[in-house]
Amino acid sequence: MSGLDAVLEHVAVLAFLYYPGIEADDPSYDLADGIEWCLVRLGDVSDAERNRMSALFERAITDPTATREELFTALVELDDVLAVDHHE
Repeated sequence: MSGLDAVLEHVAVLAFLYYPGIEADDPSYDLADGIEWCLVRLGDVSDAERNRMSALFERAITDPTATREELFTALVELDDVLAVDHHE
């Protein structure tokens, strides 16, 4: 499994567990921690890419139906960029 596959899997689990009001029901829940875990798995990406992916992860977790295609496309594009960087 590639790192990006692992990120996608983790986002899916976070989305499955998320519901509006979870922070009130579970004070230990922290969406930012889950997003950070996903960002760390991306590896060495630019600050601009990190900010873009952070916002995308948040939307994908809180509203996966509306965001899943955009997330998948962004991860594929990012994987292509990282793969090119590793071979040069």
